[in-house]
Amino acid sequence: MTSDIIPLGLSFDDVLLVPQRTRARSRKDIDISSRVTHRRRLAVPILSANVPWCTDARMAIAMGRLGGLGVLHRMMPIKDQVTAILNVKSAMIDPATAHTATQSVDGRLLAAAAIGAKAEALERAAALVEAGAEILVLDIAHGHADYAIETVARLKDRYPAVEVIAGNVATAEGTHDLIEAGADAIKVGIGPGGICTTRLVAGAGVPQLTAVRDCVAVARAHDVPVIADGGIRGSGEITKALAAGASTVMLGSILAGAEESAAFTVERDGRRYKISTGFVSLGVNLTIRWTEGDLVFDDEIADYEPEGVEATFEYRGPLMQVVRSLSNGLRSGISYCGSMDIAEMHEKARFVQITGAGIAESKPHAIGLVQQIQPNYREQFLREAAAARAIKSTQTVEFSP
Repeated sequence: MTSDIIPLGLSFDDVLLVPQRTRARSRKDIDISSRVTHRRRLAVPILSANVPWCTDARMAIAMGRLGGLGVLHRMMPIKDQVTAILNVKSAMIDPATAHTATQSVDGRLLAAAAIGAKAEALERAAALVEAGAEILVLDIAHGHADYAIETVARLKDRYPAVEVIAGNVATAEGTHDLIEAGADAIKVGIGPGGICTTRLVAGAGVPQLTAVRDCVAVARAHDVPVIADGGIRGSGEITKALAAGASTVMLGSILAGAEESAAFTVERDGRRYKISTGFVSLGVNLTIRWTEGDLVFDDEIADYEPEGVEATFEYRGPLMQVVRSLSNGLRSGISYCGSMDIAEMHEKARFVQITGAGIAESKPHAIGLVQQIQPNYREQFLREAAAARAIKSTQTVEFSP
């Protein structure tokens, strides 16, 4: 141990944002666009995670059309990932929403894909770049490793026009070393994922709010954006992550229930669900080995210690609805910080640390006292609107010449 002083690490639940005077008249006035890399900007600061239960070509296309970015996972043979890139690049863009879609200079959707850092990484990268990938995401659980840093340097040397997102890290030192290697954005998060058990299995990680703040302190000095990856359950955590200095967030579990996600859809007792697996679960690990051409033996399966679990999520409907809800919550959060956009929130946001009682107070605490009855707003307001139209129609008939 290098120091007797143990620093305090804070998660999103440990803090709240201090409300400040706002100029916003409506949350529609708030601009949520933000940089994802040195040169790329998103209308919606959300990336869908590069995991096999979240982002395939269908999800990447949907994210791009909505103004976000989908990162194609690498748990497939190179030729299949190349096909996915080609599908993204050939997808049509609705002219009505083209102004917010995430496009490259050629007018087509921006394509991003994950690669590893082992022997086949450069081979995969070459095929993806040739197919049209403009962003490569170094997909390593512990990104502050020599082989990860070396891979970033090799990628930037071979493909200087291609932007590289590197991670995952949770420290200022890890951020510095990846930036020195040439990274165009840093992905932050060790173990905060909704179905990740790295912190339980390995005992390693940094609570996500502290990790983001520590990494941003270094990245900002180099004008490199930070992506907060993990620990996000809703728009409140998105707002806190961005207020802490991140430019965008990467979401996995929260998007898994969307219709377009790559998670399996199942029906049980008349309800629809989506099933996902932790990124370092046994099944995913074996898939990685298989796609990299390795042989798997019985003793390896017996000895493997997974760092992820499988999970089942409620079906949440079209991705557009999920992203719209998150975006609206983020706009409200930015306005509470007295800001009109994410850049201003970076400068103005103030956190207050809260106690366990404060955490409990922040959650709905009247629920459970009596049986909850959900109001039917659609019936209520549509009925009133229909009545208003009927009155207007009667008045029109009465006073017509």
